[in-house]
Amino acid sequence: MRTVIASNGLAIALTVIVILPVTGILAFAISAPLDALMANFGTWLHQVGQWSLPLVDTEERFAKIGFALRSIVIAVGLSFLYFGITNWLNAGLARVRTGRDVGRRAAVIEAIQPWVFVGPALVLLLLFLLIPAVSTVSLSLQDSDGAATLSNYAFLWDRSALGYEQIRYALRNSIMWLVLVPTVCISLGLLIAVLADSTRWGIVAKTLIFVPMAISFVGAAVIWRNIFAGGGIEAQQTINGLTPSYQIGLLKNLLGHSPSYNEPLYAIEFWGNFFLMWILVWVQTGFAMIIFSAALRGVPEDTIEAAKIDGANPIQMFFRIKLPQIFSTVVVVWTTLVILVLKMFDIPYALSSNDDDKLLLATMMENARNNWSVGNDNVENLFASIAVLLMATVVPNMIFNARRIRREQKEMGH
Repeated sequence: MRTVIASNGLAIALTVIVILPVTGILAFAISAPLDALMANFGTWLHQVGQWSLPLVDTEERFAKIGFALRSIVIAVGLSFLYFGITNWLNAGLARVRTGRDVGRRAAVIEAIQPWVFVGPALVLLLLFLLIPAVSTVSLSLQDSDGAATLSNYAFLWDRSALGYEQIRYALRNSIMWLVLVPTVCISLGLLIAVLADSTRWGIVAKTLIFVPMAISFVGAAVIWRNIFAGGGIEAQQTINGLTPSYQIGLLKNLLGHSPSYNEPLYAIEFWGNFFLMWILVWVQTGFAMIIFSAALRGVPEDTIEAAKIDGANPIQMFFRIKLPQIFSTVVVVWTTLVILVLKMFDIPYALSSNDDDKLLLATMMENARNNWSVGNDNVENLFASIAVLLMATVVPNMIFNARRIRREQKEMGH
């Protein structure tokens, strides 16, 4: 049976490996004239609309749009073709190799079928995650001449090494973000979910709190930049008229800051990090609230009724009855937020890209690219070392989740 499964799986894999690339190349070759049609369409729009953009740029952009559109269509078509071919081959080869034995045929099909769906994901992970990760680790352990070295990580212990101060700031700030942002989001999300479900207008409240989820991180940064804005000098009379003052942000105005105190709140040394964190909390609290609200609705009513009969008050009801039953949901939300924080780049970069004391590990890579490249032949290796450091912070979270999933599977098995 194992020989049949292995040979059938190998035959399916080889067939797909040959057919899909050939079909994709033919599809791109046949549909290539569409790029010229899109370029001509852009030329027509350019003439009708009398655009100020140069005609050559218009044609190039519309040709790229045409290429992008047909790439999407071809990719979707290849996906359907992949699943169609693999399912057809799986059933057909199993029928040929097992004959009239229906039981063996079903066993072969069921053994191969999961790999049909998991296979593309594994290939993509291998090509775009595992191989680049190994290459990055290897690059971080080499100097510009290819010799093995640990000097690229010297900024972790050598005060005279390039980036020593920046990595200290990045590690400190990343730890603060990892501790505070998930904790505050989960606490507020639980609180709002419980309170909103106990009021008539809870749906409206949850909708308003969930709305920031639809805003991009850069958009959220712009919104709160205006709230945290520092203002500027008072309006002054000049030869050409009146020079207006900069607007003071809402929060600074409420705090009573004058225009002369023009430092934005997010730019304050050290404490500005907490204002940046608040932006992410504002965006992600709605996500935590929705997940917790759905989980709380799944708590069995009989346990709640039993707790009421025993005389439990609302606080005891939450911490002793509801929270233990949704603890796995809390862990899932916490994991999601931790991964999000580790990837956070947009908010701190949009508001304080040049401030060392606001650096995170992700933004430090961009800071290094801008400031370390001049006169440094080893800069790519240094970038790789920072990337490995960022990757290493994700490993404990992956191990924790793998153990949790395995433990839950064992509990479900028993």
